[in-house]
Amino acid sequence: MTERMYSIDETRTRRCDVQVLLILYKSALSVERVTELFAERATRYQAVPGLLQKFYVRDPLTGEVGGVYIFDSKESVERFRGSDLEKSIQTTYQFTERPSMRTLDVVQVLHERASATNSC
Repeated sequence: MTERMYSIDETRTRRCDVQVLLILYKSALSVERVTELFAERATRYQAVPGLLQKFYVRDPLTGEVGGVYIFDSKESVERFRGSDLEKSIQTTYQFTERPSMRTLDVVQVLHERASATNSC
């Protein structure tokens, strides 16, 4: 059996608390308006405790838009999920259907510079 090129270091995994929150939704608004709102609301996200990064995304195949949020811990994700800012997403972007929301554990970081800034 050949050795796997990529493996998960169990010690490192147990220490890693970084979480990814993925939110995708379809909006009644135009892509241009959604993009404007992304920019208008960006400073609100800069103030979210534990939010290390947010990527604003669009899937051209499905028409979904949304965000990929990188948090420093599960607790930070939970606080955000209960916040007024998170609750405002649905009305601001005028969802046309239920959003897809997933929280993912980060088990390994590719670039060392990234792992030096988060606990992985």
